Amino acid sequence: MDWYATIKRYYDLGCYTTAQVHRFVILGKITQEQAVEITGAESAA
Repeated sequence: MDWYATIKRYYDLGCYTTAQVHRFVILGKITQEQAVEITGAESAA
């Protein structure tokens, strides 16, 4: 499964918040850099 593409798609559709995307970093599904690419935010804040 391509976690990056899936998470990005759901984020772009408004299904995930910035905090939820950054949670995937903690879970080891995407890197911090990928989370920043998706959300444009360094952290979940």
